[in-house]
Amino acid sequence: MTRTTGIAALALAAGMLSGTLPAAAQYANEFSPAKLLKQGTTSTPVAGSGTVVVQVQVNADGTHKAIKVIHTTNAGDNAAAMEIAQNSSYRPAHRGSTPVAAFYDFTLKFNGKSVASNQGSGGGGGGTTSISPAATQVAALIRSGQYAQAKSKAQAGLLNNPSDESLREMLGIAAFDSGDVTTAAQAFDKVNNIGKQFQPAAAASLAAAAVQVADSNPQQSMTYAQKAMSLDPSTNSKFALGVAQLANKQNAEALTTLKAVHSAAMNDPKFNKTAKENVDARLMGAYLANNDTQDAQTIANEIKQLDPSSTLAGRVMGNSYLQSGVSAATAKNYPEALKDFDQAAAVGDPDVAVTANVQAAFVIAKMEKPDWKQMQSYADKAIALKPNDAPANYAEGIALTGQWAASKDDSTKKKALDALNKADSLAKQSGNEALALQIETFIKQSLNVTPGGGGSSQ
Repeated sequence: MTRTTGIAALALAAGMLSGTLPAAAQYANEFSPAKLLKQGTTSTPVAGSGTVVVQVQVNADGTHKAIKVIHTTNAGDNAAAMEIAQNSSYRPAHRGSTPVAAFYDFTLKFNGKSVASNQGSGGGGGGTTSISPAATQVAALIRSGQYAQAKSKAQAGLLNNPSDESLREMLGIAAFDSGDVTTAAQAFDKVNNIGKQFQPAAAASLAAAAVQVADSNPQQSMTYAQKAMSLDPSTNSKFALGVAQLANKQNAEALTTLKAVHSAAMNDPKFNKTAKENVDARLMGAYLANNDTQDAQTIANEIKQLDPSSTLAGRVMGNSYLQSGVSAATAKNYPEALKDFDQAAAVGDPDVAVTANVQAAFVIAKMEKPDWKQMQSYADKAIALKPNDAPANYAEGIALTGQWAASKDDSTKKKALDALNKADSLAKQSGNEALALQIETFIKQSLNVTPGGGGSSQ
């Protein structure tokens, strides 16, 4: 094996060529209304049978105020209804995973001198047959808006009793209310029978997590999305399903699902401009995956209409070429891969262009006879766009090392070491210890020096 081939092998071992691409969009922030957690009691005598609807303002922190009676069939029950509404506890409404203030219309049905329980229909009843003392304590923290403390207490309790489903359910609610959809989804995924009042939050958590892990773990994404659909087949859950289908290369199914989501989102006032752009981005990706460039361009135009300054359409188009380039490189069709990466850099936004040029550089390193100057040219393009990108500086260092191996020019070796030391430093700063180790191994084996020594790492 020649020294040049050894450098190429090290570059390949570094694993820089991969399918991890810049993210295109996040999930749609669908609104979920406030829910009743526990119905209160009253000391006011009940006048008789009737139905009273009380408007309750539920704040983002879980505090609330019974505002007024908005409908009654027996005015004598109004005072009791207001007292019950005020003494009850509620889960705040959410926009996505963020708690927001909203009104809750509390319907109370009086039968003779008693009042029927709304638990199970208005959001108070659990899916589990009973709630454990530990879960009751967590629920109290949730009701008081102490979501982070509730999550920590639930996690600690589950270490001692992992079979406590009511506690795991409370962990899901606490995590969701604190904005931690990853922990919420993991918790709800392990609950066999989620309470009806918690199903919207569980579905929202699972849908959000499905989108988050779609690129890194397509199978888990599909599991989460399917469970979200079973709990609440809303537009938000369908969006997650479409993303999961696309990640699992179920391209035709993804297109059907996302077209339906697009139709619903564009006609729903609850979907803001950003949410609509995110739906458009995923639908555009589905069209491209199905080789329908004409409809993809139509959606790209729609994104521009929503936000003329958006680079999202370019990112989606660039990501499509990146995916094609990765597939071509995996099949060792290097000329086709370089063509795809060039296209990605040309149509994508700056982040896509950086990734495309770095990927192209490492494709050249994989070739039997690498053109080190061409590799450096691609690395230079990436560095020009993002000077402190660790992989780009790593590619630069490898390309210069290849040139030094042929010329034995000391100035070239110094430039190579400078680039590699900078890449090493940047990788460590970003917490990418695996990449830092790869760079340091390359320095030791190819330049026979200690990482960080010789030359500057600016």
